[in-house]
This record gives sequence, structure tokens and C-alpha cells, in this order.
Amino acid sequence: MFKKIKFSPTRTGRVGMMLAFSGIVLLAAACGGSVPPTTNPAAIPVNGVVATAASAVVPTLESVATSVASKGLEACSLLTKDEVSKVLATPVDTAVSSGLGGVCSYTLKNLKIDFTFAGPTGGASAMATTLKNLGAAALVVPGLGDQAFYNTNSANTLLLLKGDAEYMFSVSDTTFQPLDPAMVQATEKALAVQLLSKLP
Repeated sequence: MFKKIKFSPTRTGRVGMMLAFSGIVLLAAACGGSVPPTTNPAAIPVNGVVATAASAVVPTLESVATSVASKGLEACSLLTKDEVSKVLATPVDTAVSSGLGGVCSYTLKNLKIDFTFAGPTGGASAMATTLKNLGAAALVVPGLGDQAFYNTNSANTLLLLKGDAEYMFSVSDTTFQPLDPAMVQATEKALAVQLLSKLP
């Protein structure tokens, strides 16, 4: 016969707690769930910038596009194919919406123009952070919207702020040939002026 082992009341309580906890973990695993991580309010590095957990929401194309779509705004309607054709004085072949409407890509001949509407809010903060991070690589465009500058580290992409909404323009060659930076900047600025003429 086996001898019964008696645990002290304290030890019995600990064993019971351990068994209960193990049961919860096993149940969660069996259901395919997991124990959610605790929120750590400590500083979190985001793209080299330290932010607190409360402000460490990194906007993704999906989240931006969802925000845009929820407000019924789309890049291809903010800047239409016909308007881009007018600015370029050349017919645009295609205007394709992506990212749930947050991005519109226009193509003509060997050129591609990507126009991004990065949501109706949060643009001022995002622009300030980008401008600070770019430093000398940012080429400020005075008098365009509420703020505008070219990111010379990224093929002269133009970032434009109007109110608290951020817009981006990028011109590239579909055959991967280098483009004249002056031409790229002039094209992007002309498109920004066209967009601004429609905005309140």
C-alpha cells in the first residue's frame, strides 16, 4: 500500500494554486489562445524615435487606408486622372487605386506617379517628425500649403501638409531610369498646386 503524503495547509494552498494556474494555461493552449502581454508604459523606440506606449501607434498603410475609406475619401477622387492629365499636358493611361483608396497610382508612357492621402488627421505631427529626422536632406518649399518639403533621400518625394492632412507625391520611371530631379520636383509641385486648388 502507498503511504499518504500530508502537506501542510500552506503547501496545500500553493499546490492548489499551481494546479489551477497550469489548468488555465493548458485550457488557453487547447483553445488556440494565448495570454495577452501586459502593457508596458516604458519608452518604445519607433524608427529611431523614442515614444511612450500611449503614443507609439505606428501608422501602417492598412491603418491609414482604413481611416481614409471610413471617411469616404479616396486619393483617386481627390486628384482625378483627368486632372493629372491636365497638369502633365499628356493623357494619363491608367489611374489605379490601392490601399483601400489611400493611394492612387497614375501611369503614362514610362512614368508612374504615386499620390498618397495619408489620412485627414495627424499630418502635422508626422510631418514635423519626418522633417526633423531628414535634417539637411529635406528641401523646404515655401508658400505651398501649410507646409511642404521634398525628401531628397527618397527620389525627391514631395510631402504636403494642408490643415492636419498629409499628402505625398512621388514620380518614378517604370524602366528604372534615373529622372532629372528638377523635372520630378516641378511635376510634383504642379500636382500639389492642382490638389490645393480643390481643397477648402
